[in-house]
Amino acid sequence: MKNIVRINIDSTMNDLDLNIENHNITKILNNNINNKGSKNICNLYSWVINKDIIKCYGWFEGNEEDINKHELIPNGSSKLLEEDSATVLLYGDIFLICYDEKNKIKDFSVTDYAEFYDVVNEGFEDCLSGDSDDSEPDEEIPDEEYDCDNESEEDHDFEIVNSDDSELEIDENNY
Repeated sequence: MKNIVRINIDSTMNDLDLNIENHNITKILNNNINNKGSKNICNLYSWVINKDIIKCYGWFEGNEEDINKHELIPNGSSKLLEEDSATVLLYGDIFLICYDEKNKIKDFSVTDYAEFYDVVNEGFEDCLSGDSDDSEPDEEIPDEEYDCDNESEEDHDFEIVNSDDSELEIDENNY
C-alpha cells in the first residue's frame, strides 16, 4: 500500500492509501475518481525534488463544471502540454504520485505536497506579498524615486511618444 494525493475539483485534497504499482496506475486511479474529465486519464506533468519525481495525473479536457480549481506548482515538465503547469486548465480530480530514483512508487501525502508547494512558491509569493513581518508600515516611495529591479528608462526597447501627435512619421529605413 502506498499513499498518494488526490486534489478534488474544489481544490480540497485527500490522502489515498492504495495498493498501486507502476503497471496498474490508470486502472487504480480510475477506481478512485470523484470527478473526471473527458477521454482517458494521463500523466500530465512531473517535477523533480531532490532525487524523487512527482507525477501529476489527470485530464486536460472536460466540461466546465468539472474544472479543477487548484493551481499546480509552476514549471512542471510535460510531454503532452505546452502550457505552464501553474496556468493550465485541468478537469476532474488530479492525482499526485511520488517515485524514487529507481522509479518505485513511494508514499506521498498532502502534507508532503504542501511542503513542496511552499518551497517552490516561496520566492514568488514573497514578491507578490505587500505584507512584512515587522509592525512598521511600509514607507511609500514617490513615483519618481521608484526603481523596479534597478532598471532605468534607458534599459527599455521602446520610446514614449507624445499622444498629442496626430500623425505618425513614415519609416524610411531600409530593412
